[in-house]
Amino acid sequence: MNDINLKEQQEKLTEVLIESVIKSHFKDGSLTLSDFGDKEKFWNKILELNKKAEYQVIVNHTDNLINNARHFNEIGEVNNAKIFYATYFEHELNRIINELCQRKSINKKETNNIIKSINIIGKLTWLPLILGIPKISVQHKNVILKLADNRNAYIHYKHNPEPNELNVNQKQNIQEDIKQIEKTITYFKKYSSRILFNNQKTKLEKELKIRKSNKDSAEK
Repeated sequence: MNDINLKEQQEKLTEVLIESVIKSHFKDGSLTLSDFGDKEKFWNKILELNKKAEYQVIVNHTDNLINNARHFNEIGEVNNAKIFYATYFEHELNRIINELCQRKSINKKETNNIIKSINIIGKLTWLPLILGIPKISVQHKNVILKLADNRNAYIHYKHNPEPNELNVNQKQNIQEDIKQIEKTITYFKKYSSRILFNNQKTKLEKELKIRKSNKDSAEK
């Protein structure tokens, strides 16, 4: 890699890290859209927040989980697909819980205990009420619970083995289940974004694009 490419990669990494920092402060309420109005005050506030902040690099695997699920479904391995679909929902639920616990200044140990000790039913039903977030749609909650049961039965060898050759109706029913799961993914992405970004993710992304555009213009 030559020096020019290396510099470009470093600049891209810096930009990604800066956006991650901004989004992190936005999610915990330290930053609001009004802070974007004055460039100097904005960066002074970022610097002040960073003096107190402790950052962790967290890799979000949710897109990979969905892609793997879709791959297994395409090649006819539906049970393996459901493992990845179910894991996606668990990751998203745990991500929401982790973020809300941070906002409430609950330490990492206690946050992990909450995540580990509450089962999927609790996370989908009574926990949102305690955390003060919107209820999860009954329809989509049932899709996730059914998926979790299917996944657990398959992993623990409690499922009824499917015949080698499925008839047309069975194949249609399976794919109808997958369609419902995909609809629930769409719902859950919006639900998660609504909570993590306080219904303002689209506006935040717009402000970040404006910031990047201004930065690029200044460098030319």
